[in-house]
Amino acid sequence: MGFPKNFLWGGATAAVQCEGAYDEAGKGLNVADIQICYTRETKQGNTNYTRALLKERIEDVTQAETKNYYPKHQAVDFYHRYKEYIQWMKEAGFKAFRMSINWSRIFPTGLESEPNEAGLQFYDELFDELLSNGIEPIVTLTHYDMPLGIVTQCQGWYGRATIDHYVRFATVCLKRYASKVNYWIVINQINLIFGESFSSLGMVMDEYEDFTAAKYQAVHNEFIASALIKQAAKQIKPTLQIGMMLADQMTYAKTCDPQNVAVAIEKNRMKDYFFADVELRGAYPGYAKDYFKRNNIQIVMADGDEELLKQNTMDFLAVAYYYSHCVDENGARCENPYTKASQWGWTIDPIGIYNAMSQYWDRYQVPMMIAENGIGVEEVPDAQGKIHDDYRIDYQRRHIEQLKRLMDEEVNLFAYTMWSPFDIVSGNSCEMEKRYGLLYVDKDNQGQGSGKILPKDSYYWYRDVIASNGEKL
Repeated sequence: MGFPKNFLWGGATAAVQCEGAYDEAGKGLNVADIQICYTRETKQGNTNYTRALLKERIEDVTQAETKNYYPKHQAVDFYHRYKEYIQWMKEAGFKAFRMSINWSRIFPTGLESEPNEAGLQFYDELFDELLSNGIEPIVTLTHYDMPLGIVTQCQGWYGRATIDHYVRFATVCLKRYASKVNYWIVINQINLIFGESFSSLGMVMDEYEDFTAAKYQAVHNEFIASALIKQAAKQIKPTLQIGMMLADQMTYAKTCDPQNVAVAIEKNRMKDYFFADVELRGAYPGYAKDYFKRNNIQIVMADGDEELLKQNTMDFLAVAYYYSHCVDENGARCENPYTKASQWGWTIDPIGIYNAMSQYWDRYQVPMMIAENGIGVEEVPDAQGKIHDDYRIDYQRRHIEQLKRLMDEEVNLFAYTMWSPFDIVSGNSCEMEKRYGLLYVDKDNQGQGSGKILPKDSYYWYRDVIASNGEKL
């Protein structure tokens, strides 16, 4: 069967990982602007913040001379060079570009009643440039860019007031760009509440007696905001497609011991399905209610919340797939003896994308897209200025082959936006040298380098994949 003629081949980025220009044109500070670089040797990331660390970082970034280097302040300068990057995407034949709107570029503190016009104008120009080059924008409304005002004044997503602030921001964007953007993802990877705690939820860990319980309350507020945004979108323009997004965390049992299998089922339910069940089916599932009861977690709901969720389910499911997980009978993470791993220890499991997506399709029967899929590797050009990234070609090829299996089974998959068209600053660790791009960008972990763009072998390979609509792999 193969991919349909209108299949959207492309790539994906996040504003905070590529734009830079962190303090230009009225933009305010956000959670990404206080992140420093952790290399893979340190085995650390920007996951959790205490009150003391948050205060220290905010004080530092507001100084003329900072103590730390903050990679996302400049990133790869997409803000000033987007036309150049878009030309590279056009020449590769991109049909779509998944990107995000930087929340603090539109509402600098998140608390304003009126948006920053300069920020809105930037995205007008960016969308126009994409469309004039035949590239459809698929827009994530927030991708780890919560304004610090929401963190410090509203307790991030834990505070119910954040719902109103976020819906105001989203409604401004939907109205402004309704004629330019058809596909909207409300919240990036809504289920990553542990691996990306601060970036995702904007919560400071030592403000809560039970941080885990507080995170689930925050997620409930995200669910309500998403439903309100879906409701608003249908009033603004009924044809707008409003989607949810998961970071797939497909978990296998290490053995066929029934207890091990039962543990893996609970992992899959509470790490993936719970979030999608609420947003695509419109209600809290019984297994989640039981899990909360067993773990003394109480979700506080306002009157009307349940009906709002029921009446405003999402239109499509976007999935980021990088690797699968494996657990033993006690629920502990363990190595899967049947898979290899990347430099960063991420399992390489192409069949896992088939396993995950086929189960989502069987469960939800809604249109789906691959929102992210790629491999991060340390790379340097050779003496001729070339990068022969056969490993990336192999990784992407094997995953796309599994997507062809889905197409043969008549799964409604409408887009594949690999991560990433060009090298960008990594999300959690803020490394520049963990490179995912089809295009090499000459910047290192400390922001040093010419910024020159070089196509890797994978760039030309992916160009041929798109030109053949997935037939030439």
